Amino acid sequence: MKRTYINKFTKGLTAVALVLGMASCSDDLDYELFTKYTYLMNNGWQENIEMEINDDNTVDLPVYFGVNGTTGNDKDITITLAVDEDTLADYNFDKNKYDEESYYLLLPEDCYSFDKASYSIPAGQLNAGGVCKIDLNKLREHNIYAEYVLPIKIASSEGEPVGPSKYTKALYFLNLKNEYSGVYSGTGNMQQIGTSYTTQATGKQLYAISKDECYLYAGNVDRTTTGRSNFILNLHFNEDGTINISALNDAIELNEIAGTYSFKFYENTSDSRKLILMTTLYLKYEYKDITITDRDVRYSYEATLTKSEDVFKSDYPDASIEVEE
Repeated sequence: MKRTYINKFTKGLTAVALVLGMASCSDDLDYELFTKYTYLMNNGWQENIEMEINDDNTVDLPVYFGVNGTTGNDKDITITLAVDEDTLADYNFDKNKYDEESYYLLLPEDCYSFDKASYSIPAGQLNAGGVCKIDLNKLREHNIYAEYVLPIKIASSEGEPVGPSKYTKALYFLNLKNEYSGVYSGTGNMQQIGTSYTTQATGKQLYAISKDECYLYAGNVDRTTTGRSNFILNLHFNEDGTINISALNDAIELNEIAGTYSFKFYENTSDSRKLILMTTLYLKYEYKDITITDRDVRYSYEATLTKSEDVFKSDYPDASIEVEE
């Protein structure tokens, strides 16, 4: 499926500049009502920034920063950014206390780089932005299946002071995205092989790890399950519509039976600029439940899963629209 991308960082920065720039034109006050300082525009915990995976298996994380105040900006401001390990450590403890298995991991230093050593907010402007490039090929040398966070802070600011810490620090959760990742609805039918016992697993979430790969957890395992890493399944999406299913852990004795996917587009009656993209997966496999140690327990899993999302027509110029009966 051919998709045309528009640079999201450029669009985002332009929109921010328009909004904040308007506030700095004719509406400037003659005197400053607040203490002026520099700050991160996306501060605090950030988990909803979708990081689209590029063709070279990198992602570009945009970082926006600005200067506040009511009188505009009459100075050239220079800031530097730095990784803030202490803030991540504090967040992990506040959220999970002594449950260290649930801690978010610091993104390894060799997996990212900033596009500049320092950044400028020119006089007359209230904001600017930079890019942190994250290399997923490097991350594979560590553990690409872990939950990573990149904690960033404004380390220094010349021209105006650095603001209070709650406005100058951010925790960016690696929310990676490709065409196949996301939350799917549907019911997975599970049967304990050799018995009449059946159960169901509702829905699935696919986590992107490359341009054409995702992972999920086998059966009814999810990110809240203790020992979930033992049940990671890789899904490799091939151009012919098939999916290769493989297990990270040989001990679960995965038997891959079938995997397919398809895309369908529908008219979006609520927004003429957009289409509705329906992604459908069919997965069938068998695996061993290694949490049960006193006997051999295997399950079969079969599901048809769907994901619906609104997409811009401009991103899919060659889309064939389905006719609904």
